[in-house]
Amino acid sequence: MNRYKGMFVCDVDGTILPHGQREVSPSFFSLVHEAKERGFLFCISSGRFHLSLIPLFEQVEDEVVFSASNGCRILYQGQELIPNHTIHASDAKQITDFLLDQGAIPLLSGKNAIHLPSASLVQEQNKGYLAKGFTRTFEAFSDIDDEILQITGVCRQNKQDILVQSRRKWEDSYHVATTGKELFDICPTSKGDSLVAVSSHFGIPIEQTYAFGDDENDISMLKAAGKGYLMGGAHENLEKHAFEHCHDLVSTVHAIVLSQ
Repeated sequence: MNRYKGMFVCDVDGTILPHGQREVSPSFFSLVHEAKERGFLFCISSGRFHLSLIPLFEQVEDEVVFSASNGCRILYQGQELIPNHTIHASDAKQITDFLLDQGAIPLLSGKNAIHLPSASLVQEQNKGYLAKGFTRTFEAFSDIDDEILQITGVCRQNKQDILVQSRRKWEDSYHVATTGKELFDICPTSKGDSLVAVSSHFGIPIEQTYAFGDDENDISMLKAAGKGYLMGGAHENLEKHAFEHCHDLVSTVHAIVLSQ
């Protein structure tokens, strides 16, 4: 018999955290507890680096699966649930050099830290990465002693052109998806792949998985799930996909839990 009869996979920014909200609401934590009691697992799926993601959910840290860096690092109760997905070092260097040449800022999410070029330090010092204590700077790519899981391009200008070029160069080998007004991610896996991997690990039927998201990097998991929900504040470019709309995450999940 399966330990869990279903799973909810939820994006963070724009989904669990409506845009502008910095702290997870108590009602969400209560929902996680209730869902667990009724046989459902929660997976927190985000493009965020794991050390910036986990503190947000400290109250339920041992009850949920964390799928960080778009599924490149998956943790459960403090342990790696599935081996990390990484970008080959030679590719990571090429991507880093390209973004710098284009005037963009590369943020390299590793297993141990976020790596930021020293030249970009002044531009990023007010963005919160350094204050949290998990960002390291590097002068040359060879200075990085870490696995590279994901690279985020921060584009203050010309994002669309840089994104198009990045897709042309690397989309045959990596997933390239926008994650915000100025951001896009390049990574070796996707949220959809991680949903399938986590559900398989716990023996949860795909038809009993429910995904919630609001941006382009969420599309793969909304498609992979038994049912995908697009949040009400999602980018208009996602409207072409035939996902059910969700305007209240807690109420929607609660209704699914009670119905079963």
